[in-house]
Amino acid sequence: MPENIVVEVSNYRNSPQKVTIKAYCNEKKKLPSAVNISLEQYESVGLIQSLTNIENNTNNQLLIDKCKALLEFIASGATIRMNCYAR
Repeated sequence: MPENIVVEVSNYRNSPQKVTIKAYCNEKKKLPSAVNISLEQYESVGLIQSLTNIENNTNNQLLIDKCKALLEFIASGATIRMNCYAR
């Protein structure tokens, strides 16, 4: 991995019942990979399984590609930053 990639998990700004997962290659450059999932799903199965479930259970190719990218970043050793507030 040529650049330091950070995968960030944060509260979704418009709903306390969702989290956003996105990736950056530095603080100024967001990678095209933002995915929103329910907070309940994230809390019950975790980050990797949530992304895998979305990837396997949707027909939206863009969403599948975003989940694959996030999973590849994580598998390549990306830093995971938790920026969530509990309910």
